[in-house]
Amino acid sequence: MRRLASGFLALLLFAAVPALAQEEPPGRVGRVSLVEGQLSFHLADETQWSEAAVNYPVATGGSFWTDPQSRAEIRVGAQTINLANNTELGVVKLNDEATQLSVPQGRIGLHVRQLAQGNTVQVDIPRGAVWLLAPGVYDIDAGTADQPARVTVFEGSARFVGGTLDLTINNGDAAVISGTDTLAAAIERATPDAFVQWCRSRDYRQKRLAAPKYVSTHMTGYEELDDHGSWAAAPQYGQVWYPRSVPADWAPYREGHWVSIQPWGMTWVDSQPWGFAPFHYGRWARIQGRWGWVPGRVVPRPVYAPALVAFIGQPEVGFAVPGAREPAVGWFPLAPNEVYVPSYSRNVNYIRNVNITNVSVTKITNVTNIIVNRPAAAPPVQVVQQNFANRTAATVVPVKAIAEGAKVKQVALQVPPQTLQKAPVSVQPPKVTPAAVRPAPSRPADAPAAVPPKDAPPIRPPGVATTTTPGKPPVAAQPDAATKAEPGKPPVAAPPGTATKAEPGKPPVAAQPGAATKAEPGKPPVAAPPGTATKAEPGKPPVAAQPGAATKAEPGKPPVAAQPGAATKAEPGKPPVAAQPGAATKAEPGKPPVAAPPGAATKAEPGKPPVAAPLGAATRTEPGKPPGAAPPGAATRTEPGKPPVAATRTEPG
Repeated sequence: MRRLASGFLALLLFAAVPALAQEEPPGRVGRVSLVEGQLSFHLADETQWSEAAVNYPVATGGSFWTDPQSRAEIRVGAQTINLANNTELGVVKLNDEATQLSVPQGRIGLHVRQLAQGNTVQVDIPRGAVWLLAPGVYDIDAGTADQPARVTVFEGSARFVGGTLDLTINNGDAAVISGTDTLAAAIERATPDAFVQWCRSRDYRQKRLAAPKYVSTHMTGYEELDDHGSWAAAPQYGQVWYPRSVPADWAPYREGHWVSIQPWGMTWVDSQPWGFAPFHYGRWARIQGRWGWVPGRVVPRPVYAPALVAFIGQPEVGFAVPGAREPAVGWFPLAPNEVYVPSYSRNVNYIRNVNITNVSVTKITNVTNIIVNRPAAAPPVQVVQQNFANRTAATVVPVKAIAEGAKVKQVALQVPPQTLQKAPVSVQPPKVTPAAVRPAPSRPADAPAAVPPKDAPPIRPPGVATTTTPGKPPVAAQPDAATKAEPGKPPVAAPPGTATKAEPGKPPVAAQPGAATKAEPGKPPVAAPPGTATKAEPGKPPVAAQPGAATKAEPGKPPVAAQPGAATKAEPGKPPVAAQPGAATKAEPGKPPVAAPPGAATKAEPGKPPVAAPLGAATRTEPGKPPGAAPPGAATRTEPGKPPVAATRTEPG
């Protein structure tokens, strides 16, 4: 997001339009919706921080930072991301399927109002990654080397994966994650503080808004419309939104400034708090003496554009304004049924989707067919020679003002309508050389990178299987469904409750529901009849035994099925002998195990047999030592290459 260049002499000429990209530009874009103090930004290929303002677009590759005395808010459709003071936020991925953020330092709050099946929201922090599994209200503190990270769920459900930790954080809980090489987690009650209260004060009640009746909630900026305007039906256009409290000489794209943002190039940033949706979606029309924004037909995923305008003046030289000493450039809003052809892409799918709400399908098809047949040619004549109903409402400024990123209203030139009517119109924006960005007064301190854990298991809501594609987020399948897959393809959901079987070098294949498995050396398990127990021989895979039967064994021989449900006891050098069904065992050195009370856990000391631990107790282990009983109900933590160790759960007070 760079400000445009300021050298006047270099601005009299416009560079040739670069080769048009064939890839589809981002269609999902967020915006900066609030800044209290200072918010800085930079793009992926930049290292210097610059000031950001309300209505700056937020897209993949952007990074934002609040200084120690500032807070900020970003909205993406119906989702809200709040930044606490001294927070760095990176936008790793933002598209229709996935939102992936990184927080190397600081703290963010998230209000996820909707989460469609197959969509993911992921937040990477230095100790791991957090996946938000359901709509809700979340708070994530990245922590520091000396302070733990915190993942708080006020509403919803989340999952943290980092190191050897893999835990679910439920509604009303907060996970406190500490450690560096070895991570430990404790669960506390979720308790709001001043930052959380500030986040909630910024909330809006979506059910009370009128805008979602007329536009998709995936349209960024829709929530501002009700407070700043009103809706009314117009015979030609359907539902139209009219802004309140605008001056008599106001026109769209007049109060704001231009910036250059990749991959779009020239992008309009409006100064009005409501000035995002009406300037990046839809069209404008003059209706009975009033300006009205026409969002057009409702589509599930409206596509963002940097500015839906046409320009006055030749792309290379601008145009001459009577009485002005320097070249000028102007622009005006496109009207309904006027085609927008971007300068930054010839991707026909994008061109179709960015126009579909306000232009007839026939007209779009005619234009895209020409583009397909002549991909490197100039914009089609049908586009260049449109009527352009709003051209006399153009805003005109000196070329220098655009390049400097000046506030347009302050430098606008008065141009007679007759001059505007005769001036040439171009659908291509002027091309200027970007200047160096203006440094922010301060920069964030160095922080450990927020990197997602490697080889993390697929993320899914509880009970929902997933399908995955390399480089893409997991996609939810039917609840409780197992999966099957073909080589080179993502897993496909099998019927709910179905087990799986597999062959070497092939993905798992669904077996009969409820079936146990058996296997041969070097081969994957094969489904056995449901409920069947197994027996095995040394060096061979388990073989199904009689359903429900326990096993006994002799030295050098595989286990033999004992009476169903019976536990076992053994003497040195002899095979286990069935004990009372359901009984646990304890033992003394040199003596066979003795049955402990049914359901009892066990503990052991080095070189000694297991001893019954208190009923319901979890276990912990130390390297080279047998499991030891942990407090009943305790969670566990693990270290790479080491056995699990009991974690703790605490509650405030």
